[in-house]
This record gives sequence, structure tokens and C-alpha cells, in this order.
Amino acid sequence: MLYSTLNQPLVFCILFFSGGLCSVFFIFIKLFKKNFIKQIYSFFSIILSFVIFTIANLFANYGQFRFYTILSFLTGLTVFYFIFKFLWTKLCQKCYNFKNGRKEKKEKT
Repeated sequence: MLYSTLNQPLVFCILFFSGGLCSVFFIFIKLFKKNFIKQIYSFFSIILSFVIFTIANLFANYGQFRFYTILSFLTGLTVFYFIFKFLWTKLCQKCYNFKNGRKEKKEKT
């Protein structure tokens, strides 16, 4: 009886990081310029996210859907989305500045 409560932190971590993996798919939506292609890519990203969530849940929690499993996946998705979005923006900004020969502005403190 105690085993099901002992593995809950492990289940939380596995689903948290699988949500982080799915957040990478949603970062690349901004690469597409046409609205139709964005919608198709968004649709396939959502389907792939559900598949990854289901496989991770089957692996970690034997397919039992509980509130904390959905919460951990969505938490990982949002946290990693904002982290990757910030890093992706910084990377694109550095590449753009390097390409155009501009130096980055230093903030005055």
C-alpha cells in the first residue's frame, strides 16, 4: 500500500520533464509565416503532446490518470515554454546582431 505514495515524486518529475519536451514543439510555431501552416503545425504539436503525455503516464504511473499527473505535465509545459522562449529569443537576437554587424547595447547600471 505504501508503494503507490512513494513513487509519486518520481511520477511528478517524469511528467514534468515530458511536459518540458513538449514545450519545445510550441516554440517553433513562430517560425512559420503563413497562418494555415501555423494551424497545421499547432494541431500536430497538440496531438504529439497528448501522445507523449499518454506514453509517459503509462510508463511512470501504469496509466492511472490523477489530478497531479495532469498538473505536473501542464506545469512542466508552461515553465519550460517560458524558459525556452526566453533562450530562443536571446539566441535569435544574437544571430541577428552578428549577421548585421551590430554590437549589443550594454545596459547602464
